[in-house]
Amino acid sequence: MRYFNLFIIATIFFLSCTNNVKELENGVSLKYFKNGSGDFVENGEIIMFNLLYYDNKGNEQFRSQPNEPVLQQKDSLWENIPFLNVISTLKEGDSVFFQLSLDQFLGFIPGANYPDSLGSELMSFYAGIEDIMTREEFENYQKEQYEKMKMNDDQQLSIDLELIDNYLKENNIDATKTSSGLHYVITKMGTGENAASGDNVTVHYTGMLLDGEKFDSSLDRNQPFSFQLGQGMVIRGWDEGITYFNKGSEGTLYIPSSLGYGPSGAGGAIPPNAILIFEIQVLDY
Repeated sequence: MRYFNLFIIATIFFLSCTNNVKELENGVSLKYFKNGSGDFVENGEIIMFNLLYYDNKGNEQFRSQPNEPVLQQKDSLWENIPFLNVISTLKEGDSVFFQLSLDQFLGFIPGANYPDSLGSELMSFYAGIEDIMTREEFENYQKEQYEKMKMNDDQQLSIDLELIDNYLKENNIDATKTSSGLHYVITKMGTGENAASGDNVTVHYTGMLLDGEKFDSSLDRNQPFSFQLGQGMVIRGWDEGITYFNKGSEGTLYIPSSLGYGPSGAGGAIPPNAILIFEIQVLDY
């Protein structure tokens, strides 16, 4: 695998200092702030690139995350898609700035909805080509990434379990631990069989971090939450945890981050690798 550890450096000052400009046949002007020494992408190959772009008012619209570059497989349709057509002109290791109109960026997409008056407005793009891989190389890359992710998940789970155990001991809480690392406490028994995968469950809940900070509550809104259990509509900690409750029961779930929102967190309210506590009331199913 041919690999470059490349980060986008998106600074207007730096760009203004380079004279390395290339005009493409489609009229798009590329401003280079790094020239790569790798190959161009061929049909059937997978290109991995970092991407950052802004709308015509300078508002950030997208930024690829560290260790999560954009992946695209090149095919013959790229020549008809202005953005991908630009990407296909770049070599492995290139980093560039370019602009496309909103029409050029979205106009070819069926159902794309934006005012006609904005069609000619320019969007600004920063792209850095990190790697170009054959299908075989990409499959090997996926296997490597999976192994790394699994190892990181195992390490994080060990940390989470220690934190949960310490929390339960400090607060004299006797919780049941499952094989996944989930802990739960039933504080009020309900009636009937436990909820099962496929049931349409209605619950009230309050979600907190391990330090007690509340991030969400259906009780505050006076609006119960309904979902189909076991179908991936909620975090894995819920899909598993609710199956330990029956109708009318109440209790608490202590969810390790791997069964919650993992290293990405959620919405700013839930930080990366956060252990979650949910007080649950199962109303109906």
